[in-house]
Amino acid sequence: MCNPYNYEHRYASMLGYLKLMNNFVRFIFLVMLCSWSWYGTAEAALSLQIGFHAKSFPDFSVEDVEISVKLLAEELGKEIGVETHVDVYEDIRAMRQDFEQGKINFVVASSILLVKEFNSALFVDGFRFVRISPLSDRVIVLGQIKPGKRTLQDYRGDRLALAQYDPMTDLYLDYVSWLTFKRSYQNSFKLLGREKKAHQLILKLFFDSADVTCVYQNAYATALEMNPQLEKKLQIIAQTEFMPQGMGLFHRNTPVEFRELVIAEALKLADRPRGQQLLNLFKSERAIRSTYADLDAALKLNTAYQNLILKK
Repeated sequence: MCNPYNYEHRYASMLGYLKLMNNFVRFIFLVMLCSWSWYGTAEAALSLQIGFHAKSFPDFSVEDVEISVKLLAEELGKEIGVETHVDVYEDIRAMRQDFEQGKINFVVASSILLVKEFNSALFVDGFRFVRISPLSDRVIVLGQIKPGKRTLQDYRGDRLALAQYDPMTDLYLDYVSWLTFKRSYQNSFKLLGREKKAHQLILKLFFDSADVTCVYQNAYATALEMNPQLEKKLQIIAQTEFMPQGMGLFHRNTPVEFRELVIAEALKLADRPRGQQLLNLFKSERAIRSTYADLDAALKLNTAYQNLILKK
């Protein structure tokens, strides 16, 4: 005769087993869901999202960056197996906001803007392009060689030509103007219409269409290669120490392994045809690793400038 207790016991045991299996299946499902979610997030993070500030570099128009720099950078990304996208910005504050929010994980801009506009705590290493001569990374003030004119003071009131966009040279020239004349460069010189390219500024001095300009030494060095006669007509009347024109730095939240991979590939740009083309655009010979310490000179200049302005 069957014992009803055994049936009840077996039924209860089976219900317990089914509940256990149900909980187990739900657990596995949640693990899989979390894994898929993590995987999607990791994949999104493992793409190079570049923010490039076009107005940081006087020899590039926005169109130049949109066409040449963007195309080459994205093609290089395909070659090394890293999904790469370049967003071109004219508004540095919009780029900073996207960097802070994680929409871009690598920013390229003028050294002075990286110092002035960004939170330094968000930066980790990146890379920058270097030229053949280390002296190229200096800002210089050029003046026409004329009798009795040797220092910046001697050019007061003369015609000044500047690039349409160049935040570093603008700030440096204003700094030395306040030091020398106790007023801004706008009130110390006769400001001419701005030029789109740095080499045009040098030509204006050569052809006596301007008396003073402020450029990066690399622009002057390039102009000298094409026309050595410039050296007989122009002189350097003020200059900075080592001051990188610009660089690219990663967001600190970018996975270490990924950013190290990108930096390692960037250091080999000269070995790739597309990489060589990109270097040529920036009139550079190779890429090197950069750190926030490379901005020390720009930080020092900006601090000195702000302190000088506050005293006025």
